[in-house]
Amino acid sequence: MYSTLIIGTGISGLSLAYLLAKKGQRVCLITKEESAKKSNTFYAQGGIVFKGEKDSPSLLLKDILKAGGELVNKSIAKKISKIGPHLVEEFLIKEIGVRFNKENGKFCFTKEGAHSVQRILFRKDYTGREIEERLLNRVKENKNIDIRTNLMTIEFIVNTYHSKDPQERYKAKEVFGVYAFNIKEKKVEKIFAHNTVIATGGIGYLYKHTTNPDCATGDGIAMALRAGAGVLNAEFIQFHPTTLYLPHSNERFLISESVRGEGGIIVNKKGEDIIKKQHPLGSLAPRDIVSRSIFDYLTKTKEPCVYLDLSEVKKRYSIKDRFPQIYEKCLERGIDIEHQPVPIIPAAHYFCGGIKTNLNGETEIKRLYAIGECACTGLHGANRLASTSLLEGCTMAYLCSLKLNNSVQKISPKRLKSISDWYQPDGSSADPLLIEGDIENLRNLMWNYAGIIRSRKRLKRLTKDLSYLFNTTEEFYRENRLSKRLIELRNMITVSREIAIQSFRNKKSIGCHYITE
Repeated sequence: MYSTLIIGTGISGLSLAYLLAKKGQRVCLITKEESAKKSNTFYAQGGIVFKGEKDSPSLLLKDILKAGGELVNKSIAKKISKIGPHLVEEFLIKEIGVRFNKENGKFCFTKEGAHSVQRILFRKDYTGREIEERLLNRVKENKNIDIRTNLMTIEFIVNTYHSKDPQERYKAKEVFGVYAFNIKEKKVEKIFAHNTVIATGGIGYLYKHTTNPDCATGDGIAMALRAGAGVLNAEFIQFHPTTLYLPHSNERFLISESVRGEGGIIVNKKGEDIIKKQHPLGSLAPRDIVSRSIFDYLTKTKEPCVYLDLSEVKKRYSIKDRFPQIYEKCLERGIDIEHQPVPIIPAAHYFCGGIKTNLNGETEIKRLYAIGECACTGLHGANRLASTSLLEGCTMAYLCSLKLNNSVQKISPKRLKSISDWYQPDGSSADPLLIEGDIENLRNLMWNYAGIIRSRKRLKRLTKDLSYLFNTTEEFYRENRLSKRLIELRNMITVSREIAIQSFRNKKSIGCHYITE
């Protein structure tokens, strides 16, 4: 029995595990991946919001509100603007030892889209990897933390659903832990905890083109939906304007916004700036505007991609030194960005919606918390301001740790004894070709019908198609033995259907949700 169970090993999950264990809690930290490193955090390139010169919490708040529009939760944004940068300094830098770039003993800052000043701390172009590895090292040092890999959560253990005690159905809904599929041993385990925290990240892999790794399948959000937790702002998926375009390949590699922050310009094949006419900030306009501008241009011209011109960047830096990861990745694919522009296209990047929580991570269900990208506090509103994702993840983990360290309400052993074991059908394992075919179909549907520019007709069709897929997959799921990919398919369809439903309900174009009749 654990004090706290944390699902996910990005910045939110690792930070929370460290902060709880430091105070003596026994923590279980689980991931479905072979390596605890694999997460959206690990792949984050650009940086994290700090406090630049001539900066202030009120100025950061102004930028967040401007990017996210009228849907930003102002009280949440105000609080994060005030305490977030302080936590970056006191926790990530001083306590965890994250090494952000410095010059002459002072931190280097870069600028990203919709920021009014330079305030982004970075570690070359692999900021997320630096944060992930530093946090993971500290977590591994603490004996109060059990890290378990290759363990995929299936469902939350909910007292009103899974108890054999008939009196539990009349009580308030509570989460007692999870049913988890041991991928290597192919068996289901019950993991009990007094509190359970979802830190499973985003949903990018629901889309054919994405900057996210293939683990971003919305698992925690799907489980929360099935348990009855609220999911908010699901229509707001942020598409990143600049990912590497490779002909005849669905592979996408993020070209960090900090490249544009350092002077990169989005141009067509003739070298003409295609964003400047659309917005006064040009290539550093908010991501939704830049992505739509590129999408519109490609639709009208029938060209396969646009380009990122690094001429101005090269005047200030060695590309190889400032953006080593991007340089190497492009070079591996035959593109020398020291001497030629980068072919780019937009791709799904960040989920601005998520499980409805407060800033402590509390959901509507007792003992269930959600932090980071899978949660929705309202900070991002209709469109996230660049480099606030890592900031929010760190801040929520810290505040959630205060909540959980101050109030651990234990579950009585008697209540746990009445929890049912997981039932697995006697049938064979699901056909992997059927699973992969459904996943490919789903990702195409989401890209074509719930992408950068949407229409009511497309969303109506999408809702119907996903309802059919949902029903057939539920039947398929119940008839076959479990596999990691089958669980992911079920989760992907569950979250996709919620995105389609909420997108269809919202008839107003705002932020990431741009809809035509």
